[in-house]
Amino acid sequence: ESRNRETNRIHKILQSGGIKLTTYIEDIMGLSGRNLLQLLVDGTPITPRIVHQSVYTSLKKKVPQLMEALDGYFSDHHRFMLKQSLEIYDFYQKQIELLEERINVYLSQYENHVEILDSIPGIDVITASVIISEVGVDMSQFPTSGHLASWAGLCPGNNESAGKKRSTKIRHGNSYLKKCLCQAAFAVKKQKGSPLADRFYQIQSRRGSQKATIALAHQLLKIAYILLKEQITYPEFLAQKKTTRDELVA
Repeated sequence: ESRNRETNRIHKILQSGGIKLTTYIEDIMGLSGRNLLQLLVDGTPITPRIVHQSVYTSLKKKVPQLMEALDGYFSDHHRFMLKQSLEIYDFYQKQIELLEERINVYLSQYENHVEILDSIPGIDVITASVIISEVGVDMSQFPTSGHLASWAGLCPGNNESAGKKRSTKIRHGNSYLKKCLCQAAFAVKKQKGSPLADRFYQIQSRRGSQKATIALAHQLLKIAYILLKEQITYPEFLAQKKTTRDELVA
C-alpha cells in the first residue's frame, strides 16, 4: 500500500508539472517509464534520440508522442519532489523484495499447501501465502467452512427470519485476509464463463457489485477450507462434485 501511495504521488507530481507520460505508458514505474523519469530528475535535455534510447518495445514507435508528453513546465521544485518520491518508492520496493524472500523461506515447508490453494481461480501464490500465514493449514481447528468464514469476517448473517429482514453487514474479522480474498474475487470476476464468475454476476444483478465481491470472497475461502482439509486441488474438487451429481442422477 505504501508503495502504491508513492506511485500515486509520482503521478500527481507529473500532472502538476504538465508531464503527460501516463497517456502513453501504462506502467510509469516500468523500465521505460523509470528511464524517462530519470531524464526529468537529471534535467537532461529531451531530444528524440535520447527518448528513443530510453524506451523499449512498441514505445520506440511513439517517440513523437512521448516528446509531446514530456513537454511540460517541470521546475527545479518538481525535480526535487520527483527525486524524493522515486527514492522512497525504491526503498519500499527493496523492503517488499526482502519480505518476499523471507516469506518464500517460510513457505518452503508448505509447498504442497501453496500449490493446492494456487489451483483455485483468482488465488495466486501471494494470496495463498496470506491464507496460510493468517489461517494455518490445519483446518480441524474450524468445525466447518462456515466457522472459518465467520472467524475471517466474511460471513454475513441471514437477511430474513420469520419475515423480518436483518442486516447483511459482514462482521469484523481479519481485515488483511478479507482484503486479499476480495482482490482474488475481483480477479475471478474477469474470468467470464467460469462458474465462479457466473456466480458473481448473478449476485451483482440482485445486490450490487460490493456485496457480490464479498459473497465471492466468502465462497473462495470456503473452497480453500475444503481443499486444505481434503488435500485436493480445485480441479479434483470439481471432479468430485461432478461425480456426486452423476451418482445422484443415475
